[in-house]
Amino acid sequence: MVSELTVILGDFSLPARAREPELLPRLEALELLLARAERRCLPGSWRGWLAGAGAAAGLAQLSLAATVARAWLGPAVGSDCFWLATPVHYLAGIDTVHLHPAGLLALAPEEQAALARDFNALFGDAHWRLHALGQRELLLRGPPLDASALDPGLWAGRDPSGAAPQGADAHTLRRLGSELEMWLHEHPLNAQRRARGELAVTGLWLWGSRPPASAPPTAVTALSELPAFFGADLYAASLWRLAGRATHALPEAFDTLPSHQDARSVVLFPALGAEGLTQLLQRLEQRWLAPALAAVRARRLGALQLLAGERAFRLGRLRLARFWRARPRWWEALA
Repeated sequence: MVSELTVILGDFSLPARAREPELLPRLEALELLLARAERRCLPGSWRGWLAGAGAAAGLAQLSLAATVARAWLGPAVGSDCFWLATPVHYLAGIDTVHLHPAGLLALAPEEQAALARDFNALFGDAHWRLHALGQRELLLRGPPLDASALDPGLWAGRDPSGAAPQGADAHTLRRLGSELEMWLHEHPLNAQRRARGELAVTGLWLWGSRPPASAPPTAVTALSELPAFFGADLYAASLWRLAGRATHALPEAFDTLPSHQDARSVVLFPALGAEGLTQLLQRLEQRWLAPALAAVRARRLGALQLLAGERAFRLGRLRLARFWRARPRWWEALA
């Protein structure tokens, strides 16, 4: 059996409708898990939790982007600094700007390659270079700077000003971001995307140049002991690549998840998409949480863990029997 399944809600943030509970559906399996699980706070995001798996290899102290650079460009990267560059779409109002609710864009490989090629032709003389890696994020290489924005996945549908680059050299990164927005405004790629009815790339969100917050201890003592990982994330793919292993596509449901004796698995379930958070959570409920809880009851699964934002909820069979625990509404438990 699978000894433990960890489900990560990627790019998770509560919808504004959480203030209007009559508009939100109740999710029985999710609320059962949240009510009976052992709860703890993560010192950072779920990527910080993942970084704990790389601690034995000296990777936990690297920034997210530096780990990506080591995995894809090799260890000889000199004194350069690296950032994850996420293509985004901003909504501009009369006097406000918001990150579109589905505005973290996964570009096709040829679109990424075109952006990287044109960026390097225009900005290459200024010691910047953009790498297309075939993932959602591109990788930006530049001079040593103390500046980084926050994870864009936490700001979907919100005013992004609170996540703007911070640090002693933040003005340099903010200026580059403004130049990128002007460059992208007339880029041929966006004319093609608009013609197909797709969101235009209005900016590149530059982040991940600082080490993730210290991760809690894990049972992993070497990269070779990493669990099976299912889902799409550049940082996770980089950790597994450094271990000489590959990540896997997200299966359709828990019942189609490959299992091995005493294996641990990590599933990254995207909480950001065009269909909206509540519909995505309903799919998570039906295809993953409900059957996983049934597997815990039947002792086919040792434990189920959910990571959402900066919180972890871990549920084993004994805690599942705590029927007296009141079930909070899921948006209240995750607030």
